[in-house]
Amino acid sequence: MAALQVAIGCETVSNQQLDLEPKARHNNYQTENLVIVVIDGPRFKETWGDPTKSNIPFLANELAEVGIHYNRFYNRGATYTTSGHAAVTTGNYQWMSNDGSEIPFYPSIFQLWLSNTGLHSNQVQIITSKEKLRVLSDCVDPKWRGKFNPMVNAVNREDHETLKEALTIMQQHHPKLALIHFRGPDFYGHANHWENYINSIKETDRYTYDIWEYLQRDSVYRDKTTLVVTNDHGRHHDTVRDGFVSHGDFCEGCMHINFYTTGPDFHSNLVVNQPRQIVDLSATIAEIMGFKLPTSSGSIMWELFKE
Repeated sequence: MAALQVAIGCETVSNQQLDLEPKARHNNYQTENLVIVVIDGPRFKETWGDPTKSNIPFLANELAEVGIHYNRFYNRGATYTTSGHAAVTTGNYQWMSNDGSEIPFYPSIFQLWLSNTGLHSNQVQIITSKEKLRVLSDCVDPKWRGKFNPMVNAVNREDHETLKEALTIMQQHHPKLALIHFRGPDFYGHANHWENYINSIKETDRYTYDIWEYLQRDSVYRDKTTLVVTNDHGRHHDTVRDGFVSHGDFCEGCMHINFYTTGPDFHSNLVVNQPRQIVDLSATIAEIMGFKLPTSSGSIMWELFKE
């Protein structure tokens, strides 16, 4: 993967060899870092849509009072893993091969942010439990392909291993923009193993809280970091095809997903019923992190902000 070449005096070095101070931001928000946690494929009815919220005790009890969650958040594009993640990272719906053989057309928030800040590529990290999601690091657009690419740690592995790797990377590099992906609910859903599907929702709920606790302990992140938690897609409702085993169409179960966020610039202890889409996330991230994202089709979620 080619890195951008920058001339310094008589020497030419890649942007991945540089560790520059960030350029000026476009805003005065308190957020300096942003972490996205994507939990792959749970249904809304087993998470925030469950009146008891028994499968997400940490999000619903420990984190709800310090953040915001949406009751009507949707993926209205292709409800598959790669396409859903590309919608998060580019702000555009695109039908992509789901086997990791196709990269998004549009540049990502990672590339735009690195371009804007001039920081080392290790300041943006993609850490996933599915190898195929390394496609999120680049795009087809010839103006951006092979340029300002983030660091990627994408391996087919158990989620507890991804959590350990993510915490290690954050301790070593303190990335300012990171995406952490957990595969559990999707993996066990496809395996038609209901008990493991439910247990993996509970596990990823705890792993999300573990990440939040780390952000509160670390002096680089504490009080300066926004956490976003969402899904790439849901799953069929019980009356659609093979139910929770699969996903990929425009049924309510596949499109209705979770969204939770907390950060120094957002309201707290708030439930939002305004409908929003997954492509709105990238525009909101660009706003709070202080860079332009002209290629996104999403809208800024202004209702999140205190002012």
